[in-house]
Amino acid sequence: MNYFIDHKKKQIHQRQHAGDRCGFVETPVNKREFTDSAAYIEQLITQKMYSMCVYCRSVQIIIE
Repeated sequence: MNYFIDHKKKQIHQRQHAGDRCGFVETPVNKREFTDSAAYIEQLITQKMYSMCVYCRSVQIIIE
């Protein structure tokens, strides 16, 4: 699974579900990052207080 990280808002998006409702449009390109590393995502959540995007999570739940 690919992740899109918004370092400005400290939010992690699931790349396949990220959209306008996520609100990352205002985030400058230099504050955005893409990764496949689940370990890195876990580190951001536990050590740097990042959170998973509520919209991306809700889309995933609906699909499942």
